[in-house]
Amino acid sequence: MSASSSFHSLDSLSLADRVLFNKFSKGPSQSIPYNVVHHAFEAAALAHPEVTAIRHYDGTTITYRELNRRANMLANELRNTFGLRVGDRVVLVYSRCIEMVIFILAVLKAGGQYIPLDGGIVTDDTLGFDIVDSNAPVVICLPKFREKVLRSIPPRCQGLVNVIDLDQNSRLWRHGNSSHPMVDVGPDHGAYVIYTSGTTGRPKGVDVRHGGVTNTLLAEPSRLGIKVGSNVAQQLNVAFDMCAWEILGTMMNGGTLHIRGSGLEPWTDCLRRVDTVIATPSVVLKYMPRVEDFPNVKTIAVGGEPCPLALAEKWAPYVKFWNVCGPTEISILNTAHLHRPGRTLSIGKPNPNTNVYILDDDENPVRIGEPGIMWAGGDGVSRGYLGLPDLTKTRYKPDKFTKDGRMMFNTGDLAQWLEDGSLLPLGRKDDQVKIQGFRVELDGVSRAIERTPSVIKGCALKIEDKLWGFYSAHERIDEGELKTAVSISQPFYAVPTVWKHLPSLELTPNGKVDKRALYKVASESGAGQPEVPAKKPRPETMWPSPPRSSMGSSSDGTLVEADHFGSSRDLEKNRKDIIIDVTEVEAEEDELPAKNGFHGWRWLRHRALSAYRKLFGVIFIANLTVLIFLLYESRNSNFSPQASHLATAVAANLLMAVLVRQDYVVNAIFFLCSRVPTSLPLGIRRHFARVYHNGGVHSGCAVSATAWWVMFTITSSRDYVALENPPPIKAFVLALTYVIMATLSFILVMAYPTVRVKMHDQFEWAHRFVGWFTVALVWAHVVASTIATTTGPVGPALAKSPTIYLVGLATLSIALPWARLRRVKVVPEPLSKHAVRLHFDFCTPGPCTSRGVRITDRPLIEWHAFAAIPEPSGKGFSIVVSKAGDWTKRIIEKPPTSIWTRGTPASGVLAVAPLFKKVVLVATGSGIGPCLPVIMERRVPCRVVWSTKNPLSTYGQGILDTILSCDPEALIWDTDERGRPDMTKLAYQVYKESGAECVCIISNRSTTAKVVYQLESRGIAAYGPILDS
Repeated sequence: MSASSSFHSLDSLSLADRVLFNKFSKGPSQSIPYNVVHHAFEAAALAHPEVTAIRHYDGTTITYRELNRRANMLANELRNTFGLRVGDRVVLVYSRCIEMVIFILAVLKAGGQYIPLDGGIVTDDTLGFDIVDSNAPVVICLPKFREKVLRSIPPRCQGLVNVIDLDQNSRLWRHGNSSHPMVDVGPDHGAYVIYTSGTTGRPKGVDVRHGGVTNTLLAEPSRLGIKVGSNVAQQLNVAFDMCAWEILGTMMNGGTLHIRGSGLEPWTDCLRRVDTVIATPSVVLKYMPRVEDFPNVKTIAVGGEPCPLALAEKWAPYVKFWNVCGPTEISILNTAHLHRPGRTLSIGKPNPNTNVYILDDDENPVRIGEPGIMWAGGDGVSRGYLGLPDLTKTRYKPDKFTKDGRMMFNTGDLAQWLEDGSLLPLGRKDDQVKIQGFRVELDGVSRAIERTPSVIKGCALKIEDKLWGFYSAHERIDEGELKTAVSISQPFYAVPTVWKHLPSLELTPNGKVDKRALYKVASESGAGQPEVPAKKPRPETMWPSPPRSSMGSSSDGTLVEADHFGSSRDLEKNRKDIIIDVTEVEAEEDELPAKNGFHGWRWLRHRALSAYRKLFGVIFIANLTVLIFLLYESRNSNFSPQASHLATAVAANLLMAVLVRQDYVVNAIFFLCSRVPTSLPLGIRRHFARVYHNGGVHSGCAVSATAWWVMFTITSSRDYVALENPPPIKAFVLALTYVIMATLSFILVMAYPTVRVKMHDQFEWAHRFVGWFTVALVWAHVVASTIATTTGPVGPALAKSPTIYLVGLATLSIALPWARLRRVKVVPEPLSKHAVRLHFDFCTPGPCTSRGVRITDRPLIEWHAFAAIPEPSGKGFSIVVSKAGDWTKRIIEKPPTSIWTRGTPASGVLAVAPLFKKVVLVATGSGIGPCLPVIMERRVPCRVVWSTKNPLSTYGQGILDTILSCDPEALIWDTDERGRPDMTKLAYQVYKESGAECVCIISNRSTTAKVVYQLESRGIAAYGPILDS
């Protein structure tokens, strides 16, 4: 349809509607003092140079003069050193700090367009995509995010992207060029790009103009009365477009920006100091529950999601309470409503120099008062989507009602005009809704529902403030099964909290699901008052279901609301908290707390003096003490200890090194340590939990045994060349001594962490075959040396030697697991092309939360350890094998019916879980296997964070059911759908939200080490298997 023909469709309206259409659609015309963002800031800095521009929660402040000076320095650096040109885009990776504002202003002053990203939240994949998609030649970040940025840049872009890291102490602030950059920037140049995305599809970069931002933030009502002396809170996620309202709206109008800290108390303290708050309704509800606690607040503006009327009614008598509307595409907002108590809560009227049209599907105006699609026009419309011309052409069209060359944008919102010219929102046309401030594609949720086995048809709708899941099936499906299916491909805020089963879903004449009929069904069922029937009986090995509330029933179907906290009202409160805290997006984002102490101290405590190294040190000091004693005892013989004493020290260390790795000894140690009562202080229990660092004893004794043997070799060599007749040691015994020293040294070299990682298979062979060979040589040496130095019977002489008994015990300890070498039957259960579950019944793991079993198809070549998962029947166990190398690939492709095993199931790191009242289990990929025994035993309450690729298709429904039966709010992150997450961030958020006492992680070496260190350095008990644990 042509523009002209569409325009003439106004003729179809009555004269009265035509008059009202022209009156309501256009905001007032108003002159804006500046049409470039940084020009407005520079004017404020020039007029009020000594006014405090920013106050950080830690007490740090910066004036407008200094802020302008530093922004100039960085802008000149960008242009002169890095060649930034007008129109170039710059990716900013930061967290909430003063430098964040400097980065923004500097990019604008240099003529660039900034792209804000939260370094603590953005995944590597998303960061890399944004850098490439925006064609950014420069990335500016805080130093703590430099490694992440470098890691995220795709190989094909290496060398093409400059990475600059700056913080408050950077040299640039002292020696940079602070002159005003001479750059020609106009209102149509880009100011910033905000990447938005629903729960499906690639991220979309919204290209926002300078003129759109200044039009929004330099005119009332969006200006919110901000001026010199105003105190504005900066609390929202730094990558959220409403954050631009906080920052730029303050800087352009001369106010003072108050940057909050992390956590509940710093957040609320910030809100108590300010007079202007910009937030989502969820943030106000959560952090500003009582009006009387915030006497300084004079203005609140809420947007990003529907505002509850009760919230507006509570605050409107005491403050200017603005309810606003507008997607990122129209420069933050284009309508605003100042609420009065007892009045209709609308989204207000068009802002100055903006237009709003309510049109039908053919883009023709609807009659005043009828619902339609809201289109936005005027100066706030952005330039479109980066790299998406077809989508831009669909959503952005020439404004046929003004015909002045400007564009109008299809917001996708449904709305209608009220009699006073205000707009009443009615939801989303394109099925993209906001749940707690987060965009959710209802079609994507509907498709996820339909992935549930037995579901015939599914449909998701937002009704009131809840996400409903409707489905047709022959019988009602357990709510947990539905939730599991949806959570595989959708984030948790996109999982329905209310479920409705119907025999069939009504269809429209076009064959589509009749959503009007579903709204009616929900209304008849009592929206917000669902019945929660009892779930299906659980297996005896599981805890009973938590108590549930019953609220009536529906005659035409069964209605279920996910309730894991007691009542449905408690569920909604708790679920919102969980969603916001764990996902850390728009509405609420908490950074990690500051690390304890200074860097050198943290490195010393958590790395140089780890529990493993402390145990190593204790063994070393104990041996050193013995050496000093022997030297003292031999002071009358040139400080030369007897060879027999040195041999005994070697044997003692060798025995201890072997015993501490012996399955039965390991189980005994873990059993004793894990029996420490939870009534003891956490500070005591967290030390007992480090028992899995017993590898430090093994390594310490092995190194000490080698050191003692070196001394023994030196002593023997000296005695041999002493020219005594006969010599005290035979030549062949001395030769044997050197051979043993060589084999021990070779084993140590192969066990060195760097070598071990690079040559793991060779390390295993050296430890096994060279180790056995060395033990045999030690036996030969003991017997040969005894024969050589004994004139009488050899038997009594050997019986008097302590060394023979120590070596004998070590040999028995080594041989015992091999004495239990056997080929056992196995029942394979293929889970996917990437994983298989193997079931065994030859034994049942003992009473320990976490034990592992060794299996192989080549007993002398390689062994692989897997966590033993108890069978629900109580007899036998299973293991999960996922593709992680040639051996696992072979097992998955050709699952065996029998396999070799040896020894007894041995305790692993998660055996420490019973030491704590509640734990957070963090796993990546097949690391969920060792977590399953803890989950299934239910001895320790736990929360689960699991990041893996395609969890349902890879590991199967059974494992997901097991996890969700223990932790219904488990955070299962599909890396194929959502990219790689920051595991430290996720672990901390769940830890903080759940009130757990510790975090246990099972992942690859680098991720485990990173998460454990990051949490431990912040005072949080964290445990994970180390290289030699």
